[in-house]
Amino acid sequence: MSNDIIWIDSHAHLTMFDRDEVPEILDRAMGNGVAGVLTPATGGEDLERAVSLTVDHPGRVVAAAGVHPHEAASLDDGLKRRIERACEAKGVVAVGEIGLDYHYMNSPREDQIEALVWQLDFALEIDRPVILHNRESWMDLEPLLADRRGRLRGVCHSFTEGPSEARRVGELGLWVGISGMVTFKAADNIREMVGAVEPERLLVETDSPFLAPAPHRGKRNEPAFVPFVGKRVAQELEKTEVEIAALSTSGFKELFGVGEEWPG
Repeated sequence: MSNDIIWIDSHAHLTMFDRDEVPEILDRAMGNGVAGVLTPATGGEDLERAVSLTVDHPGRVVAAAGVHPHEAASLDDGLKRRIERACEAKGVVAVGEIGLDYHYMNSPREDQIEALVWQLDFALEIDRPVILHNRESWMDLEPLLADRRGRLRGVCHSFTEGPSEARRVGELGLWVGISGMVTFKAADNIREMVGAVEPERLLVETDSPFLAPAPHRGKRNEPAFVPFVGKRVAQELEKTEVEIAALSTSGFKELFGVGEEWPG
């Protein structure tokens, strides 16, 4: 991997690592050309910590504030106020991770939809993009996004739907996040989907500490591995790693409004 290539990991759960580990994790990432990381909150337990990481590592970490669908039932008025306050922080650039997950159903469907609708509309109110989680829930997620077409900005992170759904994401003005699954031996569906997305609408991510890409599959994932994702995306799109890094980095900056000086 060339250190002349600058990557941004658009989705890594740094709050799921020990705080003392984070500096070393970021240094390893930098050594692999990964200069910036976005870390999303998942709910009340890690909301303030996600924000604090942007203070501890300015120029290297930005954050999103929100409630994951697994925790949707916990979104009461108190937690809404905490999300609102978190989004006032300088390093918080998005509302997330939000969405729907009908695989585990850790929160009831009705609670997930109610939490998502509030967070989508809150993002519109404060003019921030969203980071969207979707698992076995596209049939309910797509209409909510379509209702806000032309107003809502964001990324469907670690997207696993098919080519037609990926094209629909683009039609809705959103980005598609590609994780390490694109490198998995049996993930032909992910690679087919990548080919259906406009390269300018692709972001690369690790979803650390989950979904480590080959050749690290089965190990704990971390931002240093995002170049392996980018390399496979480049192969699928018949582009160079330099081109994919440039496209995903510029797309990240455009979507999250971090400015040309970031990361740095």
